[in-house]
Amino acid sequence: MNVRLAQSGAVSVPVSERIHGALRQEIMRCEIAPGATLDTAAIAQRYGVSKTPVRDAMQRLAAEGLVSILPRSGYRVAAITFQAVHEILDLRAAIGPHIARQAARHATKEEIAAIRRIVGEYAAPMDIGTMQQVARRFHLAIAQCSRNRRLVSLSEGLFDELERLLRFAIDFTVKAGEHSDEHTALVDAIEAGDGARAAEIEADHIAHSRAFLIERLMTLGYLSEGEIRAGAPGAGR
Repeated sequence: MNVRLAQSGAVSVPVSERIHGALRQEIMRCEIAPGATLDTAAIAQRYGVSKTPVRDAMQRLAAEGLVSILPRSGYRVAAITFQAVHEILDLRAAIGPHIARQAARHATKEEIAAIRRIVGEYAAPMDIGTMQQVARRFHLAIAQCSRNRRLVSLSEGLFDELERLLRFAIDFTVKAGEHSDEHTALVDAIEAGDGARAAEIEADHIAHSRAFLIERLMTLGYLSEGEIRAGAPGAGR
């Protein structure tokens, strides 16, 4: 299907940037699967442009680690590797409890109320994409309460990367009730100003989510026990 990019309101945006944004979204949502090959000629035809802006967009995606360059044969979407999974989850485990502790120090009544409204959204039926967005808004709202802009920025980047992993391999909707309970307990601790308890709850939540994610990736064949042992001993425990 030919997709024209020069639409109203987007004329001032460079063509390569628009192609980059469109492809990045498809990769992050796993509409283009990990490991898939990408052909510049086919993409150029799809968007009704020359190969030059497509190559520019691909270079940006490669710099972001989302695609790899194949000599004389195009590009390939980055595969899911244990190293990537480990790095993302390791950073989440490092900053999540600290964010929760800081949120307990600084969150206002208005912010607590807004976060509780997000938790309330788990009561409604939702697909995996919607649930991920609810979870993202929940955790970023707590990060905002930390009053640390760098922690917010780090969290945004992590949830961007997690979205691709989760959309491709995981159906967390089966754990919606569990997430709601954990999130409610976390908000209760933050509202009470109990930073130690908030940090403990968030650490447990991240550990359980990590174990579930690793197990699912192994079950679906995207990770092996050998890869986990070679990449980071004990990380799957």
